[in-house]
Amino acid sequence: MSEAIEPPRGLVIAAGGWIIFSAITSFGFQLPLHPSPSSLTPSIRMLLLTCAVGMMIAWPLVRLSQTSRDRMIIRTIVDALTLAFLWQLIIWPLRLGTPWPIERTLLLDLLVIILLAGSAGIIAAASALQSSLVRGIAMICCILLTVGLQIPLAAIGFTPMGISSVFLANIFQGGVPSLLSCMNSPASLPESSEWESLVAYGIFNGALCLVGLAFAAIASALTSAQANQVASGRRAG
Repeated sequence: MSEAIEPPRGLVIAAGGWIIFSAITSFGFQLPLHPSPSSLTPSIRMLLLTCAVGMMIAWPLVRLSQTSRDRMIIRTIVDALTLAFLWQLIIWPLRLGTPWPIERTLLLDLLVIILLAGSAGIIAAASALQSSLVRGIAMICCILLTVGLQIPLAAIGFTPMGISSVFLANIFQGGVPSLLSCMNSPASLPESSEWESLVAYGIFNGALCLVGLAFAAIASALTSAQANQVASGRRAG
């Protein structure tokens, strides 16, 4: 019988510490004398942003720095689901301190979950291989997925102009810039273009997740088959 996957207690503790640190950094130790949505919204934006960065960069960094273990695909999925549930406990209660309508909060919620799915696919694919180079490249991909391609391309002097496709524009923009743009007008309902951008970004990250999980499953199956073949050869010898 296969060994059951242990609950990610370490991930929950580390995520809780990250949330506490982010809250202290965002709000400080002293709240405004007269708390109101206008005074709390900037701090809440910072808290959500730091939590999203923790899920998109800190989690992949820790997971990719670990040695490969059994059932890495299931472990990665469990980690992603755990972070997704923790994200719900953060974003929806904080809505009470902002003027955000439910539609705006839902847009922010889905955006981070979509990013989390893309990162999970990258982590699963890289964790299936015993290669430090592949894991380093996977970490770079997670960073680019978070910050987008505009900043790196601008750093080398190349600025993409005239991108009319919604799909390509969202790939270039990245997760954090998309999150910031969604929080720029928190009091208004999301426009149709924002939902279209979310759908395009969801298609890209969903495909990235499925391809990564499929690659990890195939690589794990091949590794297991080779291990069984070696074990059979030793017994026969």
